[in-house]
Amino acid sequence: MKWRELIWSHRYAKAIRGLRHRLESNPSDMAAVGSMADALRANGDYREALLFFERLDAERKADKIANILAPGSPGRQIDLACLHWLLDDRAKAMQMMHGLAAGILDGSIQYSHDGTGMAQGFLLYYMAVSENNAAEQSFALDYLHNLVKQQKNLLDEYYLDFWPTPLAAYYLGDVTFAAVMETVNRPPRMVSPLTTPASLELARRKELCVALFHDGVKSRAEGNEVHCLARMRECYGLENPVIVQEWYLARYEVSKADSAARATA
Repeated sequence: MKWRELIWSHRYAKAIRGLRHRLESNPSDMAAVGSMADALRANGDYREALLFFERLDAERKADKIANILAPGSPGRQIDLACLHWLLDDRAKAMQMMHGLAAGILDGSIQYSHDGTGMAQGFLLYYMAVSENNAAEQSFALDYLHNLVKQQKNLLDEYYLDFWPTPLAAYYLGDVTFAAVMETVNRPPRMVSPLTTPASLELARRKELCVALFHDGVKSRAEGNEVHCLARMRECYGLENPVIVQEWYLARYEVSKADSAARATA
């Protein structure tokens, strides 16, 4: 079984053992470095995962051809910011995420993994709410407002048909959470003949994970920590979609809450 198959089947320890052996004999194998980064993060080995994501980020920044073909890439900065948060370096995490959002606004970052740049706003808002940082909360919401406005101008009345715009609109109070879930559960309008039911379900699970997590964040912002934690548990209860930041952040939130409960028991 290949490393990526092991990771997607959640056999992280076995993947890590094989990848260590591979990297001992071929340390420049960047595909193995990427797989190791994902496997370590999934396994909860955040500090070591950070080292591998830093290497991936440095490699991307040094890739002259990639910089010509896709200038303004954020590299692996979102992964790195979230790993700093998971390691309780919250100030650095928030500073990095703010920089990623600011980069979209000033044009120095032109690509994002969700195609819109909204991910930075969602994650920055989560961090700002969790740290009671009103200035960063306001910045994140203004940022999302600007991106939703751009989508609306570009797509007219169809702007809410494309993920993750409905989630941003929910944060801004323009739609209900039921409308967000309707988008998550709606079958895609166009499907390639090569698309498998498993890949469709994975795509839905990724969106569901993000939606549940951020409904929890919105509840936290409104002072309802009970509902927030319930949503975090729902998100973490989903099968790990491997590359979704919110799943790891939900695991972090649940772990913190459970540790606090044990400490006071």
